[in-house]
Amino acid sequence: MIRHNTPTEVVRETIEKLPKDTVIGEFAGRDSVAAIMEALKNPAVKHILPVVTFAPTEYGSEKELEVNYHRMVEVVKERYGREKQIYPLLYYSSLPLWRLLNGRYVMQLQREFEFYTPCIGCHVYFHLARIPLAKQLGKKIIAGERESHGGKIKVNQMKDCLDSYQRILQALDVELMLPIRRVESGEEVEELIGWNWAAEEEQPVCLFSGNYRDHEGNAIYDRQNIQRFLTAFLEPLSTYIGKYYQENPAITEKELEALFSAWEAQR
Repeated sequence: MIRHNTPTEVVRETIEKLPKDTVIGEFAGRDSVAAIMEALKNPAVKHILPVVTFAPTEYGSEKELEVNYHRMVEVVKERYGREKQIYPLLYYSSLPLWRLLNGRYVMQLQREFEFYTPCIGCHVYFHLARIPLAKQLGKKIIAGERESHGGKIKVNQMKDCLDSYQRILQALDVELMLPIRRVESGEEVEELIGWNWAAEEEQPVCLFSGNYRDHEGNAIYDRQNIQRFLTAFLEPLSTYIGKYYQENPAITEKELEALFSAWEAQR
């Protein structure tokens, strides 16, 4: 993980000062910024709190995130003046939550579903991690997921996966907004952003990047296995533990494993 969370007291004080219709904005790479920019076109979206959530497999420097955050703030000011507001950047992660969804039960998942990639569960983790903040504000989270990447398949952003992510958050009474879901090209993304930002540059990098691709870069996956993994495991488990996590974001690995055992017993 690149850096620790924003101190709890700072998070609490920040949330208390914000308008209750504030929307949480995923802040990571350029797609997330493009999603925020697209969401701001909606007259109902006036206040956005950008939140960085890290996985323990990510590396790099938060300096690049901070630079792009300030660029985004300036572009929003130029476009909207005081009509729209971007609030200070928060860092908010949960390593125990990531571990439960992506690391702890790898062999069990391989045996049951005949495949494994951490990327699908990791994206669920990113969205779940921000729920405690969203619940205190507008109960909405903006994310930069999109189905097409110039013809390149990203297994964690296939239609089945995005539908599943939205169902999970809906079950937890939070709307996952995907404003650039249908955007296909990087050119469209850059136009939304408002400054030159090359794909996959100036953003965190993951150690698992490319894990489901062969040596020629082709995605290796079985859609039927993924659908089964989503509906029989990831979706019901995430909904189950999400109900506890949203009430106790400081939940421990031991507590999460106990919840997993209880969930397994009732499957």
